Amino acid sequence: MKNKKLLAIILLSLSFCFVSGAGYGEIEVNVIELKVPHIDFYLLEARVEYMMRNPINFLYVKFRYDRNGSYGELFPERLDTKGKIYVEIRDNRGLFSGRSGTVLLELFKWYLDLIYGFIGQLPLSIEYDLYGPMDNDVVAKFYSKGDIPLGYFYQGEYHLWEE
Repeated sequence: MKNKKLLAIILLSLSFCFVSGAGYGEIEVNVIELKVPHIDFYLLEARVEYMMRNPINFLYVKFRYDRNGSYGELFPERLDTKGKIYVEIRDNRGLFSGRSGTVLLELFKWYLDLIYGFIGQLPLSIEYDLYGPMDNDVVAKFYSKGDIPLGYFYQGEYHLWEE
């Protein structure tokens, strides 16, 4: 009985040695290589860094580099946003709800300064010319919790939306 089990184990192991080699072949792998501009990668990294360092109280933000000035159409009057970083700040915590105009402007300033701290330390290349002050580099738009535009930042000034 012992010999039959031993013989069965040996035969099974030999058969696995020969059979397992037959299953190997060429595997075709299709790899899609995307070329993302450095600035888009750095802005995504800044967004993640902002959320990771403020896990409890972060606002929903998006950072985009406006290559052709198309984000200027999103404001009450057409703004020149070409070559600037467009920052979209959405209130997901109700921080802007029920606030007066002057309080809103102060909150906009405080939060944009906080958020710009993550953009300002990026290793952006000279080709984007983003080493000046925030006033020249950033255009921001602020939304309420219900996705209603509340205000914006342009060339160093904060504006309420209805003005």
